[in-house]
Amino acid sequence: MEREWRREQRTAGKTIAVAALAAIALIAVVAWQYAPEWLGNTPAERPGVDFSRPFAGTDYESWADGERAVVAAPEFDEMRKAVIAARIDPAELERRDGAAFLALFPEAARPVWRQQLPLFVTQLSPGVQLLPNGVKAQGTIGEVVNEQGEKVVRTDFRIAYAFAPDDPAAIHRPEDFIVMAEARLDLQQTPGGLRITNSGIRWHDAACGAYVTGLVAPKFAEARQPC
Repeated sequence: MEREWRREQRTAGKTIAVAALAAIALIAVVAWQYAPEWLGNTPAERPGVDFSRPFAGTDYESWADGERAVVAAPEFDEMRKAVIAARIDPAELERRDGAAFLALFPEAARPVWRQQLPLFVTQLSPGVQLLPNGVKAQGTIGEVVNEQGEKVVRTDFRIAYAFAPDDPAAIHRPEDFIVMAEARLDLQQTPGGLRITNSGIRWHDAACGAYVTGLVAPKFAEARQPC
């Protein structure tokens, strides 16, 4: 009986030793992955960004370029123009006055919508510039029934903006220079022009300092536009 107990004791001891070694190995792997400096491991350098193909390797790569993304039935052409003027056309976004967008609405309503432009229009912060091929989008334009039971034409788009960096060498990941917007606008056609019934906008990876003023800039501009 004593001999069997000793055999079991030795077996148990080996099991504990193996488990301890496995635990040490696991700790070493975790340390290597999450705190590489503990073991002298230097993270591999990320490949440089190709600014001639700014969306390569991102979720936005398969989206359509610029105005090609904004497709609508002929009867919704005014709504299509509104999306392009508000979110797609780089010249309009840099002007920051929403002129082409506001022109689609009755003249009497324009002062009201002008006061709320950041809700409806992408306005680039002064000093930042989109890359030549820097707008991609994905979305739809179609008729829906809203919460009030009214028929409206809903424009529902996600738009990615790639900005020309001040220092290309300082850009290490897409989030540093690409900003994405989720923009929805419910519209109705009236004899005098369009009417807005509802809207929604959500920004991702935008510089906070520009955002709080109603403008849009990438994260690399945060240093000169802090919150």
